[in-house]
Amino acid sequence: MEFRQIVYFLEIADSGTFQKAATRLGLTQPALSKQIFLLEKELGVAVLERGGRSVRLTHEGERFYQYSVRMKELWEEIQIGFTKEKELKGNFSISAGGTVSAWILPQTLKEILIKRPGLSLSVREGDAKETKDAVLKGEVDLGILTGPISEPNLNILEFLSDKIFPVAAKDHPIFLKKKIKIEDLKKQSFVFFHPGSALRKAVEKKIKSFSKEFGSNIAMELRSVESVIKSLEAGLGIGFLSEYSINTKLQKIKFAEWNTERKFYLCYRKKSGPALAMLAEEILRAAEKWRVERETFSN
Repeated sequence: MEFRQIVYFLEIADSGTFQKAATRLGLTQPALSKQIFLLEKELGVAVLERGGRSVRLTHEGERFYQYSVRMKELWEEIQIGFTKEKELKGNFSISAGGTVSAWILPQTLKEILIKRPGLSLSVREGDAKETKDAVLKGEVDLGILTGPISEPNLNILEFLSDKIFPVAAKDHPIFLKKKIKIEDLKKQSFVFFHPGSALRKAVEKKIKSFSKEFGSNIAMELRSVESVIKSLEAGLGIGFLSEYSINTKLQKIKFAEWNTERKFYLCYRKKSGPALAMLAEEILRAAEKWRVERETFSN
């Protein structure tokens, strides 16, 4: 049995006809038929049932198809495993929350893509649950989640730390106070992220840790970072933002008890192959470089 025969068999099964498969493989139909004949002779069973113009898998063919897919995947993994790092290429997808998607990944991935012209990366935004589910189901290759994370089916690597501050528009009445107290904040309206947001969960955990009686007046619950920022800029309330997304129209509220931190983690499925592990390390290096350059510029 030759590996090319397995590739030919899979192409026929996926195409549905010898003619289509032969065209895609760049072979003549008689040459393709001969290879399948030799394959079936060696296996001792028929894997394809010919009928008219189309073909379908026999019962034995269904079984052999599953084995063939696994053999092809293993062969691709072997090829990637012996590929030098400089040849990292392929299509990969990433899921992350709004802050990471908008302020961290664009510059991080840009640097990687410049160095790796054979690499294609796509990003989709999702909250913590959406991102975790997408990674576990194989809908995306990599996910960036807020810790702590306990998931035995994932490789988990520390990504970046993030500080979260209470903020408001610079002309918000709260800044007329010389010293801001909890009583002052209780009277304000708040612009929150939706309940599934990892940032909101981190904020609520922090607030409840020192003020269990605090009941915020939530004026808005929004999904996107951009929506929260625009609402805060318009003076519609007080909100909480990552240090990465605070712009010049907003101002931090000096109330240290509400400052909090969170850590981001880069996750991918175990047994995903060396290429994905290589890409994860590449993203970690680029993100750390971005963080250092950002801090240097800020100082």
